[in-house]
Amino acid sequence: MSAAAAPLVLFLFLIAAALPPVELWLRLLAGAELVFLWGYWLRRERVGYREEVARKNLLGLIPGHAVLFLGLGMVGDSLGARIWLSVPFLSVLLDVAAHRGGRSMAAALYAILWFVIFALIHRLVTVGKGLSGGGLAGFSVGMGLVALFVVGLGVLRIVKGKR
Repeated sequence: MSAAAAPLVLFLFLIAAALPPVELWLRLLAGAELVFLWGYWLRRERVGYREEVARKNLLGLIPGHAVLFLGLGMVGDSLGARIWLSVPFLSVLLDVAAHRGGRSMAAALYAILWFVIFALIHRLVTVGKGLSGGGLAGFSVGMGLVALFVVGLGVLRIVKGKR
């Protein structure tokens, strides 16, 4: 992350935690997690690691996680926002496993993290659009197939050692 982008990302994180109309404790906890994640990301960019099992740029997707929390809160999905609280923790675990642990641990954490993210995106769309019946079923099947494909390819890349 560049020196110019770091304050902008922190501002995005604070906005994502401050705006959603969810419980105050949930916004405070999400904000604390995002600020911790921002600090971890800065440290990770500065220090680096000796070995790399997964792609180095996985932490570059973290601003999207903040936007996902913002979206879940804005559509009034308090349960989804609570589930989201696991995303920063899983992101740090994945990064540590990808750079210090083995391929199998990184692949397992990658799958868990991205299945949670796809489930949250599913909740964001279904709650936000109020899907039900056939529309919900069709969207769920399509989202499930996309999630299986994306996560499967990512796990395969980690296990095979391709970057």
